[in-house]
Amino acid sequence: MKKYFRDHFFFFILFLGIFFVVIFSYYRFMIKYDYVVGYHGSCDPSTGKCFKNCEDDACTKVDYYTEMQKYEPDLYKECGQDITNCDVANICLSNDRECLITYCNKSNSDKDNPCQTLLDTQINTQTNPISNSSNTNI
Repeated sequence: MKKYFRDHFFFFILFLGIFFVVIFSYYRFMIKYDYVVGYHGSCDPSTGKCFKNCEDDACTKVDYYTEMQKYEPDLYKECGQDITNCDVANICLSNDRECLITYCNKSNSDKDNPCQTLLDTQINTQTNPISNSSNTNI
């Protein structure tokens, strides 16, 4: 047994490392919910800062939205499991640890999701902004 362990030491260490990474990830994501969630928030097109999404080519049904990123434990505490009917999910509160609202502007719009009106991006974050290269893409 000692000789087998000595000959395959690298594989034992690799297996233990993978095992601990899987256990840690399961605990972090499935038990603590320690991650940031990205979703489309509601937006009033009269403000002129919304992304515009057409459901079909004729653009008969238009959906206006902002891009939201929020720390999942805060979101769960504020809204529970269903964020679709939660008004608090569309704003950043003062006690949110990480929250980012991305409004539409020239730099983050494209032909598939154009802006309603082209304005600057406004970011509402608290103490820990999400570290992202441009802070506007999800």
